[in-house]
Amino acid sequence: MKVRAITVDFWNTLFDSSNGFKRNAVRQHVFAEEIAKLDVKINQEDFQKAVSASWEYFNSIWMQEQRTPETIETIGFLWNHLNLPDKPDSVRRLAKVFAESILDYPPMLMPGAHDSLTELKSRGIKIGLISDTGFTPGTILRKVMENAGVLNLFDAFSFSDETGVSKPNHKAYLTILEQFNVAPAEAVHIGDIEKTDIAGAVAVGMHAIRFSGDETGVLNKDNPRITRGNAEIHHWSSFVEAIESIK
Repeated sequence: MKVRAITVDFWNTLFDSSNGFKRNAVRQHVFAEEIAKLDVKINQEDFQKAVSASWEYFNSIWMQEQRTPETIETIGFLWNHLNLPDKPDSVRRLAKVFAESILDYPPMLMPGAHDSLTELKSRGIKIGLISDTGFTPGTILRKVMENAGVLNLFDAFSFSDETGVSKPNHKAYLTILEQFNVAPAEAVHIGDIEKTDIAGAVAVGMHAIRFSGDETGVLNKDNPRITRGNAEIHHWSSFVEAIESIK
């Protein structure tokens, strides 16, 4: 099979989840600052319960509606869950900090990714990125990619906060393939989550490779032992060979 395009997942495939603790520390500190301005007392237990509720809110929408709430929507839910006074400026400031903290404490590019993508690019293969976004929108993730030296390797992007849908929704994949004018059977998607990355790619007729090389991942822990994709790799150095083996 001649592969004309590949699409790549961002989290725990192209990048790991490192520095998440530091990002969250910054976010919690600024949240505490905003609460302090209101002369309202929130104990740590209630705050953590609200954080957990906001993640449940996010995950419910992500899985059931196949979209990802924008940063300000999730922050607004957290703010309201704590019964805080109506303060739109505070919510907007928090949303900005939650989104941009990744620039100070970025995740790490997965080893071998740059070399593999560069090799495929040299062969004339189009490369797209398909990412479900959380607190960090696509505009900021592009900066993370630029700072890591890989943005210029990508020809198109499908971020869930921009397309309005998340994986496994067909639109997440077709947004890229239509831009490339490439049939699904001529494309390969690589990602770490079976029920989103792999299931979505297979459903639209693409080939798929499951990436299992990032031990910092959390959402891929419930993956089945056997993938529905064409192959599973544990390091980016195996990616080109895996593509070449697809018939």
